[in-house]
Amino acid sequence: MILQEVRSDELIDRLTEVWRRTVKKTHLFLSDQEIGEIEKYVPAALLEVPTLVIAINAECEPIAFMGTAGERLEMLFLEPELRGSGLGRRLLTYGIEELGIRELCVNEQNALAKGFYEHMGFECSKRTELDEQGNPYPLLYMRLTDKTAGESGNEAIDLLKIEE
Repeated sequence: MILQEVRSDELIDRLTEVWRRTVKKTHLFLSDQEIGEIEKYVPAALLEVPTLVIAINAECEPIAFMGTAGERLEMLFLEPELRGSGLGRRLLTYGIEELGIRELCVNEQNALAKGFYEHMGFECSKRTELDEQGNPYPLLYMRLTDKTAGESGNEAIDLLKIEE
């Protein structure tokens, strides 16, 4: 694991590309225009999130990332073709065991993500009709149940951890 304090423009651009590819495949309820509008805020979110963990491939290219703030998972995105590979589980397990993640928020319409988080031990604690920007996309606020916290083993993964 590498600890690095600088989030370069190039890194932010590459992570934004991962975000875009992922959202186009997983957030089918969003139009291309809506994705474009949201994307304008992604670089700032990547720069501002207190802890950013990046999974890289053999060529040192980012293939997934997770951002956290305290006990909250703020973002988790991986290249669409890696869905089902175990990488998301490994990242989230790392976040739970090493970073203390206990809560998150997910779009209700993103059924795959909701199912993944439930499988990982999270339960819905609150639902809203609107997203955090006031758009009509219901959100589910989820908390890790005490009985599942830290149960899954963490396999080796090449991670680049960046903190401010």
